[in-house]
Amino acid sequence: MGDPDLYCHKGGALNRILEPHVVTIHKTETGFGFNVRGQVSEGGNLKSINGELYAPLQHISAVLPGGAAEVAGVFRGDRILEVNGVSVEGSTHKQVVDLIKSGGDSLTLTVISLPASEVDRLEPPETGPVQYVDYSEKRSLPITVPDYRHVQEAGEKFVVFNVFMAGRHLCSRRYREFVDLHNCLKREFVGFNFPRLPGKWPFALSEQQLDSRRRGLEIYLERVCAVRVIAESEVIQDFLTESEEDISASPLVDLKVIVMNEQIVSIKTKRNANANE
Repeated sequence: MGDPDLYCHKGGALNRILEPHVVTIHKTETGFGFNVRGQVSEGGNLKSINGELYAPLQHISAVLPGGAAEVAGVFRGDRILEVNGVSVEGSTHKQVVDLIKSGGDSLTLTVISLPASEVDRLEPPETGPVQYVDYSEKRSLPITVPDYRHVQEAGEKFVVFNVFMAGRHLCSRRYREFVDLHNCLKREFVGFNFPRLPGKWPFALSEQQLDSRRRGLEIYLERVCAVRVIAESEVIQDFLTESEEDISASPLVDLKVIVMNEQIVSIKTKRNANANE
């Protein structure tokens, strides 16, 4: 069983194993029952964990009470050394998550636990009950940000980015609304490693810079909406749905119509107009 000094006891019962050990988790209807958090880049400086040096490790940031991981003996704060026999020292968050997903319904981890006091010092527990979110279920949504437009409204000039789903216009959002979305999602889905938004720029952007920002926002939405639980969240649904206030603030849209002689005619119409109107 190893050196007794490497075990942490609570009330006489074995609790955390402070040396590398193997746990096997069998997936249930709530998934594997844990969240992973850690560095997004590869490599990094060696760090001491319980007196031994390791390359940067991904760690367990939350464990679902009564879930598969807790039953298997996984604790919040556990550092992950191997996934299904593959060393993940210095690996990125994505690499570790991909390995976890590739194992099917059974997962073998080599982990090393930290004393509970050390876990709380390095990563304070979340306020309120821990709610496990399974980020492993993915789907492909045809969401795009194909273009942007300049708007002048109430004496203010700004740019909105047009969001489409399968060729249908959903909404037009300013960059700051994407920033608000990003911040809301990070508060809602604490254990998820979100992609970065295009950076803020204090000066007016050129058309080339605006197009680069457009592409960055499109990539952000593609990656975020690829995770089913996030795509179906109220935060995302509200963002992708224009309110009546949004519609009335910009009531006209440009349509290009091919008439019977195959001539293309451009018309302006109300967004909520019917065919007769």
